[in-house]
Amino acid sequence: MRIPVNREIELRTVAVAEFESVFSAVDQNRAHLREWLPWVDASKSARGYLDVIKYWQHDIDSGAGLPMGVYFKGEFIGMCGFNTIDHQSKRAQIGYWISKEFEGRGVVRKAVESLIDYGFSQLELNRIEIICGVENKRSRKLPESLDFTEEGVMKEYEFLYDHFHDCVLYRMLKSEYDNK
Repeated sequence: MRIPVNREIELRTVAVAEFESVFSAVDQNRAHLREWLPWVDASKSARGYLDVIKYWQHDIDSGAGLPMGVYFKGEFIGMCGFNTIDHQSKRAQIGYWISKEFEGRGVVRKAVESLIDYGFSQLELNRIEIICGVENKRSRKLPESLDFTEEGVMKEYEFLYDHFHDCVLYRMLKSEYDNK
């Protein structure tokens, strides 16, 4: 499955054969990603990503999620997809991360915009959510710049290695997207 973003960027399912590329991207960015993502230390070897990628494929096959790799000029540089999809309620939650060297280039923004369009037009979603750490200012800029509505702060929502932290919930409704 592919979602073209532009000539340089695409979202696509990650193949099992790419496990070393995924591990390498995570491993090279471990300190950077670990600040806000609770799963970073779960796999400390490339082979550990074989099961992770199979899990992603299971989510896609079952319709429970749509985890997609972000590829820049064919190189795996991160993830951007629907972490969860609730087909009955027609809502989904976007998650994303990118290698530090690609931050600030608009890659994630463009990928998220394409994913939002896909969600509303192809999956017929009514609501798309993004959850960010309250203190993760860089991540919060994305939904705010895309005119998502902040719905509230969820106290001690996520456990990060040795502490709970607060998260903020953003949402965009199909009617809001159509009126943009």
